[in-house]
Amino acid sequence: MQRQKARFKDVSLLACLIGLLGYLSGCGRNGSTVSADAAAADAPVVEVMHWLTSKPDAAALAQVRERVIAQGGIWQDSPIGGGETGRAAAVSRIIGGQPPDVFQFSIGSQLAELAAQHLVVPVPLESPEASSAFPEIVRRASQFGGHAIAIPLDIRGENWMFYNVAVLQAVQLAVPHTWPELIEAARQLKAAGKIPIALGGQSWQERVLFNDVLLGIGGRDFYRRVYETLDPNAFSSQVMLDVFRTFAALRPFVDEASPGRRFSEATRMLVHGEAAFQFMGDWAKNQVLEAGLELGRQVGCVLAPASEAAYVVMVDAFAFARTSRPHAREGQELFARVALDPDVQVHLARNIGAIPARSDVSVEGFDICSAHAMEVMRDPNAQLMDPALNLPNGLSGAIDDAISRFWNDPQLSASQGADLLRQAVRTYR
Repeated sequence: MQRQKARFKDVSLLACLIGLLGYLSGCGRNGSTVSADAAAADAPVVEVMHWLTSKPDAAALAQVRERVIAQGGIWQDSPIGGGETGRAAAVSRIIGGQPPDVFQFSIGSQLAELAAQHLVVPVPLESPEASSAFPEIVRRASQFGGHAIAIPLDIRGENWMFYNVAVLQAVQLAVPHTWPELIEAARQLKAAGKIPIALGGQSWQERVLFNDVLLGIGGRDFYRRVYETLDPNAFSSQVMLDVFRTFAALRPFVDEASPGRRFSEATRMLVHGEAAFQFMGDWAKNQVLEAGLELGRQVGCVLAPASEAAYVVMVDAFAFARTSRPHAREGQELFARVALDPDVQVHLARNIGAIPARSDVSVEGFDICSAHAMEVMRDPNAQLMDPALNLPNGLSGAIDDAISRFWNDPQLSASQGADLLRQAVRTYR
């Protein structure tokens, strides 16, 4: 699942741009309408817009759909390929006057912008019991104006380090647990003719790697100072210089074909033993499993090197558009009731390689990576929000640009890199 982030400063501009592409022309309810018989039966109808389109994702969502249908609902499916495209399409539909009843969205600043414009409604079935089951960081990010505006369905982790076991064994290397150890291992791998790090040369992938280094060098509190409080002292600190020096030291260990590469292509390099490491979110696991490999056996997974356990989370959630369609609220309530069910969340998370948004479930049946993630998430201090969703779109884009510019210009010093990042934040503020 590609995790590029839209960089539009407001949802109105986003709608205009999508409109120019002609999306709104004829884009109603996946090209279908409710039959006269169904309407006469007064069955709750719910159109669900989502980007769970890959084979494992679609299979996982099928249980949600089957539960809705089993409880008397009529499900209208509106799949959109890719998270960035899906978010843009949902906003376009909403502002264009053809809102989907329910739409997948990432909780954070973009959804809050929609709520501030009264384009989404509170969760139609607020459950104190279910709400208390969500981790605090998830519960807080899902609210606006004192109300829940989305149902978190699963939690994705961004700061994973995947490694090809056979490649490390061939060079007789242990799994590194610090960044100096990683750099030394990368030197030995490169000397042995291996690509140390599989990286896609896209700004969001470069940011993922940078944030792993930031967390690993600075720790959880420093990470929060940078991305939650935007502490100016953090951006001009010695720690930030150390972060950029370490980040720059990784450049020689990425192959020259990296620019423009998709994350899935980088994962393929890892799977086929062309590269030793990949720093990526847990959505990369699906490709490992589809290749017939076992996590923890042929492909290992550990959190990126850091002195403190931490999990950088992204949350797949579903929100509810404000709509005047008759009986729409009934369909939204039915969807909410199903999505909040612990069994549904467990099934979906297992199938897509994530962990359930609810923390009141067992780790039994989850892969080795997810089981570890669920244990880490039990500590509130270890829960960190992905800044690309936690920060306003304009600022998030400016940060991505600064990191990408530094990464792609070897002539820039660590001090210049820190200046680029500091200026990006200062200009936005």
